[in-house]
Amino acid sequence: MLTHGHHTTYTMLKKQTIKHPEKDFVIFGDCHRTYTSMLQRVNQLARWLTQQGINKGDFVAVFLGNSPLFYEAWLACGAIGAVLLPINTASTASELDYFLEHSESKGFIYEKELVDASHIETAHQRNLAFCQDSDLTWSEELSLLSDDSIDCAVTPEDVAAIMYTSGTTAKPKGVLITHENYLFAGHSSVLYQQLTPADRYFIFLPLFHVNSQYYTSMAMLVCGGTIVLERRFSSSTFWDTVEKHQPTVSSLTATIIKMLLETPVQANEAPNSIRQAAYGLQVTVDDLDKFQQRFGIKLFQWYGLTESITSNIVTPLYEEMPTDPKTGIYAIGKAALGHQVKILDEDGQELPPLAIGEIVLTGPSLMKGYYKNPEATAKTLQNGWLFTGDNGYINSDGFVWFVDRNKDMIKRAGENISSMEIENILSGHPSVQACAVVGEPDHLREEAVIAYIKIYEGQQVTDDDLRQFCEQYLSYFKVPQEFRVIDDFPRTSIGKIQKNLLRNK
Repeated sequence: MLTHGHHTTYTMLKKQTIKHPEKDFVIFGDCHRTYTSMLQRVNQLARWLTQQGINKGDFVAVFLGNSPLFYEAWLACGAIGAVLLPINTASTASELDYFLEHSESKGFIYEKELVDASHIETAHQRNLAFCQDSDLTWSEELSLLSDDSIDCAVTPEDVAAIMYTSGTTAKPKGVLITHENYLFAGHSSVLYQQLTPADRYFIFLPLFHVNSQYYTSMAMLVCGGTIVLERRFSSSTFWDTVEKHQPTVSSLTATIIKMLLETPVQANEAPNSIRQAAYGLQVTVDDLDKFQQRFGIKLFQWYGLTESITSNIVTPLYEEMPTDPKTGIYAIGKAALGHQVKILDEDGQELPPLAIGEIVLTGPSLMKGYYKNPEATAKTLQNGWLFTGDNGYINSDGFVWFVDRNKDMIKRAGENISSMEIENILSGHPSVQACAVVGEPDHLREEAVIAYIKIYEGQQVTDDDLRQFCEQYLSYFKVPQEFRVIDDFPRTSIGKIQKNLLRNK
């Protein structure tokens, strides 16, 4: 099913350039790239890649932070049918070597400030065509090339990118994403968020992550909007950037919502130009209410995976998010337009409303599969349904609640316990700045419930205080056996706590 006719990411850029030639495609500090100048630079980079021997179907790895160059590389690969491989800039040389080897990448574009000698040595050993963004010779080479449009036989069904999943227990799997996948993600995001060409999307989450690709950047490309891009999130400059560039929408994380709430009140924080912002898992009801009241920004939730491409479950902007009367946790939304969601038990049988099981979904635009891994593909994609590995339930109104990752569910003396439910309660303690709950082996009761806690600076709290607080709201078997205070949490590139690393402490 082609939602955009015969368009690819590159031809969509050409189409929008005709419609909005002098409009800003991306604003990055004082750098303004119009649709016209972006297309010209993409054409030059596409020709340079071809000169280096990069052909349709070849993989090009990029080790880049947030900057216009990321978009140029992404769309230049799309122009010639090459496959973009975005790499997390925190990756070690060993991890980089795995990505390059597994993908058999032919090219490597990197930023000098993000790599060290071991990264460069790894790239050299693979004999790649590569360059760095600060290389003046490379910039001069590009400027001498024609900026006329590229004519290449690329189809919507061709693979545009490969994204490696985080892989906590095995080697990361490479998710194959087609041009149509990307455009569908953009198109659906425009519908869910009610976006128009007048919108400006404030993006500061890393571009190598799917959030900034699927839901935000692609949405602006599809509707002809403008991207306000920051190198990274900064709570101290956030509202100054908003005041200067007047973005209308944004995408946040639980960590960022918390950080903005903890920032001292600024004169320009409200009223502001942002009317709404999306977020993923998991924000407490208290923080959501405080954020919306303080900043006047409507928050809504979405749920999707690298493998599912778009937001498969989303809070309709015209509805209020219901809370579970028992846990006080917000629903994550309803099945998105054209999608279906069901809850299955361990035997693959569909469960009735409110029963907890695995979230399984289907839609018009799932991944093409895992690269070189038919076994994992067959396990994740079954008869057109994607098995998420996440647990949840649905109420009679069609709202879906996320309970926990399969791997994060705690089994204690025959009871299944949601770590998120306990975290939601603990987060309400006035001394707790952040928390994460994990299960650890227990010879008597299968697993013990362990809570890692970060305390607000200057605060003090005892284990008994925390235990008594939890006992007010949780069944006895859900109350943590241990409370471990730590200075900070290991986090992913978008601020999610890495529970697998806590379990290995």
